[in-house]
Parts: sequence; structure tokens; C-alpha cells
Amino acid sequence: MDPVTAIGVASTAYSAIVKGFQMGREVESMAGDLGRWMGAINSVKNGHEKAKKRKFGSIEEEALETFAAKKKAEKMEEELRQFVQWNYGVNAWQEILRIQGQIRIEKQKEEDRRKKQMEDFLVVCGGILGIVILSGIIIYMVWVAKNGA
Repeated sequence: MDPVTAIGVASTAYSAIVKGFQMGREVESMAGDLGRWMGAINSVKNGHEKAKKRKFGSIEEEALETFAAKKKAEKMEEELRQFVQWNYGVNAWQEILRIQGQIRIEKQKEEDRRKKQMEDFLVVCGGILGIVILSGIIIYMVWVAKNGA
């Protein structure tokens, strides 16, 4: 997701989170919004790093867009961190970040598992295809030998 789109997603989720906190909702009941917001913030930060490395397109324009999105994301993150710490204690934000890290690790492991599964599937399919082709060649050679080409 590009940083500009990601900051839009983050802003929407952030508004829902702030509104939820103002209405007295618990963090647990806003897990979806928090997850969407954190994912979008991560996309903004990663997008900014990728944009700095790109060699094609309007580098200046893209750099300014991603920089602005990154700064807006940092401001939202700081405001949300302060709000969570104010309402749930000093260690609450660290707990959220720890959980986020665990979830990110689990998702990466699942993605790696799926990639491995796909590679294994392709190897098996390649093997079967190789056997079918080799069998076809052998059958053809036997047929040619019997019928005296």
C-alpha cells in the first residue's frame, strides 16, 4: 500500500479509535480499529523508506508526499500513545507494541509456511509432469520400435 493511501486508512481508523476512547470504550473492543491503524502506520513508514530508495518517477513529489504522510503518522502515533498511557498506565503502550510484534512474527511465520507449501506443491507437480513426459517418450519409442518406423 502506498503511503498516501495508507495514511488515509490510518486517519479513518485513528478517528474511530479516538471516538471510541471518548465514548469510554475499552481498548479490547477496538482491537480491529487499532490493528487497521497500526498496519497502515507500518505501511506509511515502510513506504517512506521504499520511496527514498526508488530511482524512477517524480522523486521530489513522491518524497514530499511520503514525508508528509510519515509525519502525520508519527503525530497520530504520539497522540494515541499518550492517550493510551494516560488511560491505561505507563506500560500500556509498550504492551500494545509487544503484542503487535508477536502478531507480526506469527503472520511472517504463516506467510513463510504458505510459501514453503507452494514450493513443495510446485516441486511435486514438476515431478509428476516430468514422469508423464518421460513415460510418453518411452511409450512413443516402444511404439516406433514395434511398428518399425
